[in-house]
Amino acid sequence: MQHAFPAVRKLIFGFSLLVLFTSCGSIVLPHQKKRPDFLPEYLFKSNKQKQKYLKAYNKTLTLFDVPYEEIDVQTRFGPTHIIVAGPKDGQPLVLLHGMDASSTMWYPNLKAFAKTHRVYAVDYIMDAGKSVLKTAPLNNDQVVLYYNDIFDQLKLKSVDLLGTSRGGWIAAYLAIQPNTKVRRLVLLSPAQVFGMVDFKIFPAVWFKMFPSRKSLARTMEAFATHPENVHPYFRNQFYIASKYGDSRPQITKMMPFSKEELEKLSMPVLFFWGDHDCMNSEKSAEKAKEYIKNVQILKVEDSGHFMNTDQPQCVNEEVVKFLN
Repeated sequence: MQHAFPAVRKLIFGFSLLVLFTSCGSIVLPHQKKRPDFLPEYLFKSNKQKQKYLKAYNKTLTLFDVPYEEIDVQTRFGPTHIIVAGPKDGQPLVLLHGMDASSTMWYPNLKAFAKTHRVYAVDYIMDAGKSVLKTAPLNNDQVVLYYNDIFDQLKLKSVDLLGTSRGGWIAAYLAIQPNTKVRRLVLLSPAQVFGMVDFKIFPAVWFKMFPSRKSLARTMEAFATHPENVHPYFRNQFYIASKYGDSRPQITKMMPFSKEELEKLSMPVLFFWGDHDCMNSEKSAEKAKEYIKNVQILKVEDSGHFMNTDQPQCVNEEVVKFLN
């Protein structure tokens, strides 16, 4: 029976992923049954819920300890909200957040990054945040068009790109495109770049399906070595995004990169992974070393997937050193 338990756990995990992640927008999660079918990929069922989220978002903004501005740029898929900071003549650094996190997640890092770079923290249009999707959900080719629209609107000819979790996958995908504008690439515990997720993320799957304060706490414990470092303002915003919003992972569109795809990353790459990282492991590091020509690999001690809050000083110092 002791040997059977891990197998049963993996079976349950696999079924949960099947239900949650293969929907591509077709399956409504238990807490979203009353959501109107005509709504785009990430919206709230009522204006009251949306305002509650925006209030939490704005409260998290008060954690930024550096001057910033909020702007909106138009894309063919809808308006996109961006938090901007740093010298106007600085090298552009674009930040891509993780699922349901929004650009407010960078509150421990923005000040350090903005010392030398012009930072653009983008609210992904199919996720939590202030961007508004006006079309059907985007496929991967459209995601590339979407970010190209942003770069063109901002008149960015060359960018440094940093992505974490799902944002890490998107960042890597943008970087392998022909005529990419990515000068340097930072992958901060990316999701599914080097391999599929495993049962270690089950608490997050459960939280996504049945959001509650209790399941959120379990997710934080599974994803972070120091969940106490996650500020209550951001924790609350993250909870509201999952409870009332409808952001679907679409993980089947985020398949691990092949050898040939990873070899297309010709720019300098910095890959972070944590010693308690539920998304990456020694195998990820080995794959990065073998297939990416110009890669620096940094194993962060006492860190999980939520690396920018687990070890913000290390992340800030290493990113700034790499980019400069």
